[in-house]
Amino acid sequence: MRYAFDTLMKVQFNHSYFADNVFNSLSINVGNKTMEVINNMGLLVKVFKGGFYILYDQNFTGKHRTREDVLNENLKFEFTLTLKDPHFYNYTANLPAQINNAIFYFNNSLKIPSASPNTNLLHNGEFVSEKDVYKLWYFKERFFNKPFAKLDLTLNSQLGTNYYINFKSKATYWRYIMMSDYLQQLNNPAIISTDNNDIFGKPLKINLPDDREVNAFVSSVALDLSQYASNTFQLVENYETGSSKYRVVIRALPIPDIHHLSGIAQNNKAFNYSDILIH
Repeated sequence: MRYAFDTLMKVQFNHSYFADNVFNSLSINVGNKTMEVINNMGLLVKVFKGGFYILYDQNFTGKHRTREDVLNENLKFEFTLTLKDPHFYNYTANLPAQINNAIFYFNNSLKIPSASPNTNLLHNGEFVSEKDVYKLWYFKERFFNKPFAKLDLTLNSQLGTNYYINFKSKATYWRYIMMSDYLQQLNNPAIISTDNNDIFGKPLKINLPDDREVNAFVSSVALDLSQYASNTFQLVENYETGSSKYRVVIRALPIPDIHHLSGIAQNNKAFNYSDILIH
């Protein structure tokens, strides 16, 4: 009899930073005991972009079985997740500054309700946060190489079809720094959005690490980091609030580069800045 695989459950990783909301930087590693159970029970782990399926063979051992038949076995699976993106912490919110002796822990025993029917979250809130970080001594096993996270799944008759791990994009104060002499000499400069929203206000003076003093524009509110800009900001001069008469200097300013963190202090305040250097 041929194999006939159907879905037992699906786990999907999401991140609001990305345009498609898919987080594809986690590698799934199956524990040895779990792999043994999977092989003995006619199951299959199938990875896709941003997650994985656990499938079951409906014709296992020559007999037809249903999803409910498999769930009644009350199986327990253990996975570890490895992070492939070294810049993950630069654009992800609600995470601890240090996790040297800790890892994230996800499981399906939390029973957190979701906005969609028959779906569940595998962490302690709408998004992954510090509440999902556990010290290494919490776990019985000892890791040869510390993983990013441990994921435990308990399969029983209450198991949903879809489960999610959701990460939230970090919000930072965007700081556009005017680097060239030409930009320092602009007359009444401003940074505005294409809908003429002036959230950057007047330029202020900051000191660079080489002791140069230059003009900079800082957003008055923290803006979400995203793969693609949801709004386009322009550098203009001869700007008057409420007026549509100004000269556009740079029509589309770049968005923050998540590969770099700010190294420039401002008034000794611990704001979370994203610096964009304009030449």
